[in-house]
Amino acid sequence: MNATFSGVVLALLTFLATTATTAALAQSTPLTYAQVVTEARRIEGLEGSEYFISKDLLFKHVRLELSSYGPGTDAMYVSKRDEISFVCSPVLPKFVGGWVEAQIDKHAPGAEGSHFFTLSDCQPVE
Repeated sequence: MNATFSGVVLALLTFLATTATTAALAQSTPLTYAQVVTEARRIEGLEGSEYFISKDLLFKHVRLELSSYGPGTDAMYVSKRDEISFVCSPVLPKFVGGWVEAQIDKHAPGAEGSHFFTLSDCQPVE
């Protein structure tokens, strides 16, 4: 009976370690800008209680190549024609553009189908 109990404990520990590793690997791959655009376009036609950002996007890590709109604003973009803006909170001092990894914390719809995302934990990457 002791050997059976030990076997069950070992199997359970193996399962838990595998599950934790799989979850860590899945979380370590940041979302792409294309995934952000897809979600933004999905919600544009929704109204009322249907209008929500997917759990697959909100509070997930993303990797973006951001460009500044220019002096006097903290807002940034990947492609102006997509009308999707980003701001890092807190603001990255002296950041004028480049690759960042961050977490998507908030979405706000803008005028005429535009979107505004607030990012936290913005970290410049090479």
